[in-house]
Amino acid sequence: MSVPAAAFARLHKHVQAWIWAQKWHQLRSTQAEAVDPILRGNTDVIISAPTASGKTEAAWLPILSALAEQRDSGPVPSGVKALYLSPLKALINDQYGRLESLAESVDMPVHRRHGDVTGGARRALRETPDGLLLITPESLEAMFVTQGTRLPGILNGLQYIVVDEMHSFIGTERGAQVQSLLHRVELALRRRIPRIGLSATLADLTVAAEFLRPKQGAAVQLIGENSDDKAELRMQLRGYIGSGPASAHTADEEEFDAGVDKKAIAEHLFRNLRGQDNLVFANSRSNVETYADLLKQISERNRVVNEFFPHHGNLSKEFREDVESRLRASGTPATAVCTSTLEMGIDIGSADTVVQIGAPGSVSALRQRLGRSGRRGGAATLRLYVSEQVVDHRTPPVDQLRAQTFETVATIELLLERWYEPPNTNGLHLSTLIQQVLSVIAQHGGATAAEIYGALCEAGPFGHVDRPMFIRLLRGLGEEDLIMQASDGTLLPGRVGDRLVNHYSFYSAFQSAEEYRLITSGRTLGSIPIDHPVIEGNLLIFAGRRWRVLMVDTANKVIDLAQARGGRPPAFSGGGAEIADGIRQRMRLLYEGEDIPAYLDLGAQTLLSEGRAAYKRMNLAKQPLISWGDDIILFPWAGDRIMNTLHVLLTSYGLDVSLDGVALNLRKTSPEQLGTLLRKLAASEKPEPPALAKNVAVKNRDKHDMYLDDNLLTLSYAASSLDIDTTWPVLRRLSESCEASGADPKNSEVSFPESMSFPPGNTSTERCTVPFAVVDVETTGFSAQRDRIVEIAIVRLDATGVISTWSTLINPDRPTGPVHFHGIRPGDVVSAPRFAEVLDEIAQQLAGAVVVAHNASFDISFLINEFARAGVQAPSWPTLCTMQLSKKSHPDHPATLAETCRRLNIEAGKAHTALADATATAQVLMAYVERSNEMGSPDLFTLPPLPVTPPWNPSKASGRTPVNTKPRSGKR
Repeated sequence: MSVPAAAFARLHKHVQAWIWAQKWHQLRSTQAEAVDPILRGNTDVIISAPTASGKTEAAWLPILSALAEQRDSGPVPSGVKALYLSPLKALINDQYGRLESLAESVDMPVHRRHGDVTGGARRALRETPDGLLLITPESLEAMFVTQGTRLPGILNGLQYIVVDEMHSFIGTERGAQVQSLLHRVELALRRRIPRIGLSATLADLTVAAEFLRPKQGAAVQLIGENSDDKAELRMQLRGYIGSGPASAHTADEEEFDAGVDKKAIAEHLFRNLRGQDNLVFANSRSNVETYADLLKQISERNRVVNEFFPHHGNLSKEFREDVESRLRASGTPATAVCTSTLEMGIDIGSADTVVQIGAPGSVSALRQRLGRSGRRGGAATLRLYVSEQVVDHRTPPVDQLRAQTFETVATIELLLERWYEPPNTNGLHLSTLIQQVLSVIAQHGGATAAEIYGALCEAGPFGHVDRPMFIRLLRGLGEEDLIMQASDGTLLPGRVGDRLVNHYSFYSAFQSAEEYRLITSGRTLGSIPIDHPVIEGNLLIFAGRRWRVLMVDTANKVIDLAQARGGRPPAFSGGGAEIADGIRQRMRLLYEGEDIPAYLDLGAQTLLSEGRAAYKRMNLAKQPLISWGDDIILFPWAGDRIMNTLHVLLTSYGLDVSLDGVALNLRKTSPEQLGTLLRKLAASEKPEPPALAKNVAVKNRDKHDMYLDDNLLTLSYAASSLDIDTTWPVLRRLSESCEASGADPKNSEVSFPESMSFPPGNTSTERCTVPFAVVDVETTGFSAQRDRIVEIAIVRLDATGVISTWSTLINPDRPTGPVHFHGIRPGDVVSAPRFAEVLDEIAQQLAGAVVVAHNASFDISFLINEFARAGVQAPSWPTLCTMQLSKKSHPDHPATLAETCRRLNIEAGKAHTALADATATAQVLMAYVERSNEMGSPDLFTLPPLPVTPPWNPSKASGRTPVNTKPRSGKR
């Protein structure tokens, strides 16, 4: 007996009869493989398979068989038997229709619960809970809050939980809510419930398993299928040139000019899609309305019935369901112009063609969308369109690179290689933890801090939150009046918390804008965000039609519309997808390659060639930065999290930085200045993410972040938005590229004296009696001309060892700069001397010695500029750089002070305190002197020619009186 036949034989007889009624020849491999572990009823399972491969039935055939067998064996507990969690209401409605006949075959009722379900249906579920419950996370949250202690009775018979489209939850605030809800269901029932996860696109099944069952992912059974490897794919990418930035339009203009590129794309869609069922993914709601309007106008000009309809989340349920019905109906061709609303598993039949307008944003999204075509064994057809602007002498470099074209091609290439974006699972999800704390309190009518911590953190999905962090969070909620504590220690809702919990918006973990409802003749068309209001007389394009605003009722948030001849799409809030590192790296390879993919039309080939020509013209293969006026544009070729980390890092050093897609713009910055900064950062130790996050002014990202204190908000931002570990190798690559291309600190705006460049010497280091003065400075930033020294330390030594040490904090008369880097706060330097007041002491410490530093060009350039500010010409110190010694001695290893100390077994002390770094550098110097003597190789480093600078004469800097220094206390 074959595996599918054996699996079929294990199913309940009524389920078998249902399968025969569907005229299936046999179970698919995924369905057959899922039968045994699900029937056992004690195993968590993940089913990952392409769209339309029967994942839904793979879960429900054995689930319903198990439930029917239990019922046949005798009385079963009352209550819901299986719970299905879905991210979309539309998907629930679709699954409801698909499961009705299957569930009916075993006499099992199906309930659904989401925002559009009527009160009568909800009441029926409460009064006679049974069968299958299809529900969104938000509605399950509402049941915990509103049903409270009655919830265990409603779910009493629960045997299985199914989580659909699981990839959409992983790494998100909503995903953290789902994990918490699953755990709280088990706590309410006081038993473990098997979980079944379904998804078409998962980059790493082990990550998905850990999401489904936190801390026990290794026990989850993984079932996967790669049948889409064998599927035929027909694909074309078409390229267009736009007419440049559109001129300003007013909302009451009769005609909205969509642009020559959009019009050309719409014409091509009209010619190639009519008479078929298709999905056109336009990336944004505004684009959906624009293309639906253009296609409708083309249909009217050609005097044919319109087959093109918009579909997005702001349209009314009735309108969306009408479009979905048109797609399902045979004999009535329909094309939905949509956002991601039709990306997931809603059954609308097989689309003849899937269209993607603009870069899809992620490989996973494109995989999901492509899965809508080529179902039932046919070839999949994918049409992609990109549009770039006209290039002239005013076009910024980033736009000259045709980045959207390269991003689209990179996404396609990675799709064909079956690469998907790994989710970001580092978030603390403290915003969702706040929601869950309030929900638990509401569910039980109060709870102690220990009970909540035990439920949500100690044994729950927020295990990364320790007791001190949780206590701090609770104290913050108390200060914000979200919770209060009774005399017996019970936590209860505070005034603000009570208002939050009793508002319908509480049930979602994500932030959503308030919206105006759009109506015409009493019929609701949908809604638009309230943060983009309109006024009476404005013209709108919405729901594929053109409207004039008759009245705006601000009290009830209603806009009354009447049909009109003109209009323009409303502005919708929301940003694009986060671009993964893998896509940006592939883009770079495409820029530097020569192959032209066969699926590009002539227009796309032209855009590809233009982008490569611009890349070559800017010499980006050899240098990562270019000048643009007074600004610098830096191209890290890294994903958005790394780009954001670089943005925060560079901004913390006083640079004016902005993100611009594939690049970072640095205003009024020179290549030399940026090269200096990159080199210093690459040579430094990585900062702790929270220390770097403190420099971010606005850290609120998630719904309840406003209730976190600054410390917790900083931790949350650092975990979710910064990626220090992955950024530092990128920094080193950028630094090396800058050095190789000449954008190096040695060529910076600081002019070093000739004596700092030494010819090879013949003096044996063993016989040299010249003392060394090892110096280290901490600064407010990395521009020697613009920034200031905040701490200096000097260690004098000779061949016998250390002679003396000296250090002081320095008042720079400005903010102390990157505190996360050097630990010096403004209050630390209030009583410290200014540089001019200790200049004589510094000069005397350095006189008559070879000046040594780790990255000498950086430290010496600051000293030269500080001397100049005091009106004194700095001496021509002979210098030696231990970083260069490290590179010469270990050319294939990092040359940071910390790494060099580790290689030489030197205890470095606390990094980025001047005295500790100077002392460590002195030990590095002596280690290399000793190594040179042992090897008999004076070429390891070259000593400067003698004599060194003479003793310092304070008369060179008159008008200053000695002051007391202020060494650092050691407190960071």
